[in-house]
Amino acid sequence: MTPLIVVTVSCLILGFGHIGWGIIHPVKAMRDSGIDQVVPASFHACWYHVSLIFFATAGLIIWHLAVASVNPDLFVLLGFLIFGCWLTYLGTLLFYPMLWRIAWFQMGLIPFLLANLAYAIYQ
Repeated sequence: MTPLIVVTVSCLILGFGHIGWGIIHPVKAMRDSGIDQVVPASFHACWYHVSLIFFATAGLIIWHLAVASVNPDLFVLLGFLIFGCWLTYLGTLLFYPMLWRIAWFQMGLIPFLLANLAYAIYQ
């Protein structure tokens, strides 16, 4: 049960963090640089889709702990989706290494989240 609580808290931190950061920083920087509206809209869509995956994982775990047992295959699917998001962001960091200074926390938290999710599924 403890690994699932750790995963839930981690997902909520990442979900709210992505939304908060997406609202505050990139749009202001893009507006200040004179970039048209298509780029910020695309950027926001990416950030919010990633947040939805984290919120869905947290919600599924809360449902699993509070109401009913959920099929572990759903956790595996969400784990693969989160891993895919992590790999995508890792690829982005390879092209834009300056982002490491702001990305180190989530790049460490996501593998920690996935390890706890795997432990909870297979224990």
